[in-house]
Amino acid sequence: MHQAFYQQGMAKVREGNWEQAIEQFDQALDANPNFAEAYYQRGLAQFKLGNGQAAVNDYTRALLSDAENPRIYYARGLAHLAIGKTEYAVADAKQAILLNPTDAEAYRVLAAARRQQGAIQKAVNSYQKAAELYLDQPDVANCRYCLEQIRALQPDRIPDAGSIATPSTSFSSETFINQATAKAKQRNHRSALEDLNWVIQLDPGDVQAYIHRGQILADLRDWRGAIADYHQAARIFLDRADKTNAQNMLDRIQQLKTAQTEAARSVRRTPSNVVMFPTRSVPPRELSAVLRYKLQSLVGDDRRIVAGLVDRLKLKHPGMPEEWYWGKAIYDLERDRR
Repeated sequence: MHQAFYQQGMAKVREGNWEQAIEQFDQALDANPNFAEAYYQRGLAQFKLGNGQAAVNDYTRALLSDAENPRIYYARGLAHLAIGKTEYAVADAKQAILLNPTDAEAYRVLAAARRQQGAIQKAVNSYQKAAELYLDQPDVANCRYCLEQIRALQPDRIPDAGSIATPSTSFSSETFINQATAKAKQRNHRSALEDLNWVIQLDPGDVQAYIHRGQILADLRDWRGAIADYHQAARIFLDRADKTNAQNMLDRIQQLKTAQTEAARSVRRTPSNVVMFPTRSVPPRELSAVLRYKLQSLVGDDRRIVAGLVDRLKLKHPGMPEEWYWGKAIYDLERDRR
């Protein structure tokens, strides 16, 4: 009988009739007091009605019979957050992530809880991870939401190096740049590039991020990507009327072009030693206008998300033509909307 009552409760859930759903789950649990799924669904219904503590109680009871279920920890964390118990919300979100490291929603709960606690840097880090996971899905709407939260947590402008607040109370691009530099020294290039990608997506005018990313790409012999980054840095310096540093970037570009030519000659002499590295996104103007317009329109003309989608495809499928990555991103988004 407990299954029959449970199914009736689920029918009420689909109708949005939370009160009657709870009544059916009550009967299911009277028939089977160890029915974890009924506790979970009743908790969801209680949460929908704004009964946060009742939801927490049901989720806790469900975990007694299903202790390895990440969605229950996530749901209880959300309920704890709703009733202001942020420490418990953090613990539940962390447990959900431990059981399912790709749970974007759990990272989002963790970020919200950290934000309420005033731990801004930790909140930013969690929103960043959630956005990355949403990009992998891809879930553009939720990715954009997380990016907006990150931007809201940042100062209106990036402060000078001497006036940056402590990491526990503020966030600046220098945090990620320093972190990326340390990772690059440890030869953790992929993670370093991801950190710098985020700085650029959040602040496309951060010249130091382009310079550091260009250096890492040059170390990886990704000449095209490195040259593109130094060109962008030179443009930013010129916009600031800093001709000296702009010229330094142009000199660096010339050095890279010379190194690229020498490397190509070396490869022709020893073709068996060729090593392929993923390339960075080329400037959109080098792409078909149709592809550029279509992908940007699919993500609400958010260039940060466009860059994230393309760059992550490059990491997964290195060596493909540039237009292939843009076409693949369009295909994935349109497929998921069908």
